[in-house]
Amino acid sequence: PPWPVGGMVRFSDASWMLPLVLALVYNMDLIVANAPKTVFRVANHVFYSLAVRKHMIKEGKESTPGSHTLWSYVASMLCTFASRIALAVLWTWPTSGVPNLLEKLPANLQDATIAWAIVNAAPADWIRRYAGPGPAGTAGRALLHAVAGFNKHASLRKTLNRAASLAVGPRLALGAAVGAAAPLFKRLTDRVVASEPTPWSAVALAVGKEYLRALCTHSAATAAASGGVLVRVGERLRCGVVTFGVPWLDANVCVPKRWVLDDAVRRLVHGVVLFYLVRLYVRRGLAPTTWGRAAPVEARTRARTKATRRSARVRSRKTKGD
Repeated sequence: PPWPVGGMVRFSDASWMLPLVLALVYNMDLIVANAPKTVFRVANHVFYSLAVRKHMIKEGKESTPGSHTLWSYVASMLCTFASRIALAVLWTWPTSGVPNLLEKLPANLQDATIAWAIVNAAPADWIRRYAGPGPAGTAGRALLHAVAGFNKHASLRKTLNRAASLAVGPRLALGAAVGAAAPLFKRLTDRVVASEPTPWSAVALAVGKEYLRALCTHSAATAAASGGVLVRVGERLRCGVVTFGVPWLDANVCVPKRWVLDDAVRRLVHGVVLFYLVRLYVRRGLAPTTWGRAAPVEARTRARTKATRRSARVRSRKTKGD
């Protein structure tokens, strides 16, 4: 039976994380810097390899053992390294004096290939259980999607740090393009094996929404950087600087002089962006997959039922003839 909507959905909705993120916001740099990077990196590889294989099973492309194996690997690697490829092509490769990220790509292929091999060696029933409505599937999707949201935030931080020398406009455009790279590659690779490919207009609309979402998150992080718009606004609201014409407001509705806004604003905004991305990805992972015609068990059951009815009619006719 389907997993009840109550506890698991509330837990995996991630709304409960907002007070926790805001409470830990002043230690956000320490948390991000000391997160188990290898675990998160491998989880990212598993996340995209699972997404690719789930789509291929849904499209019925695994009926023959070993079929489409090469394309599954290529699609998984493209989705896994989409942000790195986009950043390398758009920024580090054509820019002199900047380390080219494409040169570091082979070193990360080993972990990604091992993760892909494990995912594709698993029985298809395991993938269906992970994508289904049961407790194991819901918990597994919530965990992997939460890690994907964390990795998206880490990618945002790295992109802004690497492109810090760019002007604000080009830096935001670059960050948004890098943020939309994985959804773009995923939709393009899905079209190759889809029995009914998604219309190009729908692909463009979906990728455009991801680009705008990435543009908004990168804009918020840029505005909270040292010397950014939010910091400058906060400086103008310092106690003793801002005047409302009302003594009580002048004394209480202001930013204390002891606050270091360059640090406080950046930590607060990054904490909110992290919470938003984790919650966004977890909510995406809540809906179970509807396998439809690609579910072979249901198809075989319907076929057996029809055969049984046909045999019964034949026996009935023979009995009447006798």
